[in-house]
Amino acid sequence: MQHTGISVRLFSRPYGVRSQMERLLLVLALLSVVLHGWLLYQLIAVQDFHSAMTFLYLFSLLPFALFMISVWLDHNPGYQRHLTISALGLRYRLGFMQREHDFDWEEVERMALDSHTLTFELKNGEQHAISLDAVNHEQTLQRIRAELIRIAADKEITIEMTQN
Repeated sequence: MQHTGISVRLFSRPYGVRSQMERLLLVLALLSVVLHGWLLYQLIAVQDFHSAMTFLYLFSLLPFALFMISVWLDHNPGYQRHLTISALGLRYRLGFMQREHDFDWEEVERMALDSHTLTFELKNGEQHAISLDAVNHEQTLQRIRAELIRIAADKEITIEMTQN
């Protein structure tokens, strides 16, 4: 049986909220630039670099930095958290700038699937646990489960399913 595979991006919120977050980050970034300029003027005018103004100056960079990271992630989506299931194997990244893991189905000895976690035990003894809490849509979770059950049957991989 040929598997088309599924690709799931493990965003922390649904897509509709993402645009609201982007607008909020843009407003915070613009306010940060204004505050940053005012604080820089205050630091130069007062010449007191050991006060709370220095802390505020550096803290004002945070929203702008978050906005720039968001823009960078939009242009480099490979660094986002993801779970990709294909006929050949599985590839996932658990968090921003963390190492991406991938393995073929021939390497998998056992799978365990519960409502929150997907665990793979490889033939070399490695274990990979993937949290499914970030997947917000039950229909997507059902597709993941169905695809894994189908692959486990085709590849003769032991699968253990529990409900928590």
